[in-house]
Amino acid sequence: MENYDIVKADFNEIAELGSDPKWNHNNCYFPYLLRQISLGTEICLDIGCGKGELSALLSKRVNRVIAVDLADKMIEYARSNNAAENIEYICENILDMVYAPSSFDIIISTATAHHLPYGWLLEFAKDKLRPGGKLIILDLAKPDSIRDYIVWGFAAIPNIIMNLIKNLIKNGKLHKDDPHTADVWRKHGEHDSYMTIREVRILAAQHISDAKVQRKLFWRYSLIWEKK
Repeated sequence: MENYDIVKADFNEIAELGSDPKWNHNNCYFPYLLRQISLGTEICLDIGCGKGELSALLSKRVNRVIAVDLADKMIEYARSNNAAENIEYICENILDMVYAPSSFDIIISTATAHHLPYGWLLEFAKDKLRPGGKLIILDLAKPDSIRDYIVWGFAAIPNIIMNLIKNLIKNGKLHKDDPHTADVWRKHGEHDSYMTIREVRILAAQHISDAKVQRKLFWRYSLIWEKK
């Protein structure tokens, strides 16, 4: 069972690190996620919105964005740095929130699904999405197959290159993040646990059988499901 006091504390520390790098393992997939959403879509729920980077991008495609995160400092940062008239930032645990059936056209989540009861999340989407609505998940996974090890093994090379470029742009030098930043992320990583892609597919088959689960580089997978 996830300890959400620890999760909140971790993400509050991460919020205090300031702006995210222009490239990281999540935001490099934002263009792919946004392509799944039609321009002019009515309402989107962003679960685990963090600092609001994706929420701000969503607000340009969707008429209304409800962006939820349990870390108050994340929400403070998002409201200060990624505000828009059509974004409502809410500091709350999504598990405690109540919405009517068929409330959303899009439910999207990046690097947050592993903190939630996965079956609950899939059933929540089934109930809260309108017909034709989409569930879009990008999350981390742990290796479990030869293909995982091969694909994610190759990912180590572009990962090194992109991190060198990131630090060159940020610091003017080819060195790693400062010790405090590295320590905050290391501590958060110790609290995280991930499913394998095989486990994700098994759960998806039980709840939303026609979902498309795809392995991505940088130790990620995507799940896309459209409610018929």
